[in-house]
Amino acid sequence: MPVSYAMNSDVIILEQSRTVADAITAMKDNLVRSILVSDRGEQIIGLVSKTDVLFKVVAIHKSPAKIMIKEVMSAPVISIPPEMSIADALSVMEKHIIRQLVVTTSNSVLGIVSRDGIMTKMEKAAMETMNAATTTSSLCILNPFASTQLKDKKAMLICPHCQTEYADKDVLSKHMQSTHS
Repeated sequence: MPVSYAMNSDVIILEQSRTVADAITAMKDNLVRSILVSDRGEQIIGLVSKTDVLFKVVAIHKSPAKIMIKEVMSAPVISIPPEMSIADALSVMEKHIIRQLVVTTSNSVLGIVSRDGIMTKMEKAAMETMNAATTTSSLCILNPFASTQLKDKKAMLICPHCQTEYADKDVLSKHMQSTHS
């Protein structure tokens, strides 16, 4: 699955001379966990996350209103294309010990993908699949006549049509083809 599936396209970009207090306000107002930092020429030069604020400002008792975001930003920013697979993006994050990647095409920022965002999307997809399987909606997961079950613990296979027991899968398969097709 491509990272574009899990990326957050609500990207906030602040100029490097803005304060950490501005970054915190932008994150809070836009419900995001990080902001991108630009230079005066509008080029992305860094990223400030909630973790950066916590460890580089709050933990050392500095005032967010007195510190510029360029002082606490993580740089350089690693960017990836939107068609990169989620597995490859997670590998990049693991290799560089980071939690977020910027998703870009050419010189355009499309969004940010994070480990948390990926896990949230995957969890949501799994829950939707489980919910679909347990509701009355028509979702074919397994054709019961194309499978068989073991009877008790005897390792006997049961024909799903006539309930006849077979010790061998090939014999059961031939029986099903000749009798029930």
